[in-house]
Amino acid sequence: MRLDTSYLAYLTKDELRVLVAVEMGMKNHEFVPVQLIEKISKVKRANAYQILQQLLKHKLVQHVAKKYDGYRLTYLGYDFLALSAFYKRGTIVQVLSKVGVGKESDIYKCINSDGNFVILKLARLGRTSFRTIKNKRDYIKNRTQYNWLYLSRLASIKEFAYMEACHKNGFPTPKPYDWNRHAIVMSFIDGYTLCSIQELGDVDGVFVQCINLIEKFASHGLIHSDFNEFNLMITEQQKIIVIDFPQMVSTQHLNADFYFQRDLDCINIFFQRRYKANLHSDLKLQDIKVIKHLDNEVKASGFIKSELNDNKELEILEAAQQEQQQFLQENEKFQQDDDDEDNIDQDQQDNDEQEDDEDNENDNDNNEQEGDDKDDEDNDDEYEDADDDEDYDENEENQNNQDDDDHKQKEQNDNQKNKVQQQDAQIPKDLTKITELDQKNIKKFVQKKFRKKMVVKKNINKTKGIEDSKTLAQEALHYI
Repeated sequence: MRLDTSYLAYLTKDELRVLVAVEMGMKNHEFVPVQLIEKISKVKRANAYQILQQLLKHKLVQHVAKKYDGYRLTYLGYDFLALSAFYKRGTIVQVLSKVGVGKESDIYKCINSDGNFVILKLARLGRTSFRTIKNKRDYIKNRTQYNWLYLSRLASIKEFAYMEACHKNGFPTPKPYDWNRHAIVMSFIDGYTLCSIQELGDVDGVFVQCINLIEKFASHGLIHSDFNEFNLMITEQQKIIVIDFPQMVSTQHLNADFYFQRDLDCINIFFQRRYKANLHSDLKLQDIKVIKHLDNEVKASGFIKSELNDNKELEILEAAQQEQQQFLQENEKFQQDDDDEDNIDQDQQDNDEQEDDEDNENDNDNNEQEGDDKDDEDNDDEYEDADDDEDYDENEENQNNQDDDDHKQKEQNDNQKNKVQQQDAQIPKDLTKITELDQKNIKKFVQKKFRKKMVVKKNINKTKGIEDSKTLAQEALHYI
């Protein structure tokens, strides 16, 4: 792929914002719709279409409109985003020419702000020559959805970490300067790859350097896993420089012996075939004593996590698994809380029915008592003087009037009781006085509406503190 940076100088701020918006949208979209690009970049629709057409013209984005209308970044657009960051930091001021091409990267010679030469390495995972990354690398892990841009970014992160750790510990590697997205800026090595050298002045000395480097890597808990003539550079002073680190593994890897022996065989066979030297090394991984665990620092593939118990970075390493477990636990708790709310509502309903039954029993007892009083009064009237007719008539009239008054009093009490029950059943209009039953019903409604426990707690607390939204309150009251 040809890297033409001539348009980068004319890239406007809005065009850069649109490119960043497409990059952010690609986290969960294969093709980002225009509506989402507008929302992230905060660019008007007319301007967004115009900018996308301009970016499409320079092949910074790709447009697909067959089954799903959307845009996605190309490698050139991803290069522009990384180079734009380097230009702002002063890490790179000019890109010169391509000096190397690999199965998973492109190498460019650049100039930094001090006027010195530097090397820009752009990861290019997804090429036809290297599509078996799922079997060759551990970037993907348990991911089922991914794109090549994201995998290139992961590869650059790992390589920059390996290079920085090895350079600090005295390994002959390029000095890493900066990293952004899928690009790494490192020091320029004035030399050639070992595969391009046909003759060597000191074959034995160079061979010993290579074997010593393999042993030094192992003594620091690392195996290069691709230690061959294509990833070794030699200077005019015949000093070996190691490059290309994304495939490194730990000495505690399950296949560590295989990778170590493969690196050793590559060097033995190359020097025997190319320089006709009778050189061979029988170095064994078990014979090498580990003096420092760089594999734990850089999280190389296959390192033992139990040795990081005192390291705070262990939490970051296991964050993905814990996040998934917490998500499942929250769902279980949410379902349990929903069932508890239903049980509480059922218990409340049973209590209401029990109270109604008790009230009815009390009413029946009152009626029976009134009937007994009436019978006693009738018996007393029978023992009165039968000859006094006028007194008997007056007593009968008084008794009838008293019965009517008692009947009216009973009807008034029943009516008043029904009104109180209706008022209790009604939803209070004053939101400042919400009963416990109303709060439970509101909580149940909010749970079913939002299906998120944190949102439920937030809204219920707002309801108790008289800070609830009117719309939510009206919907909750209507639900009750």
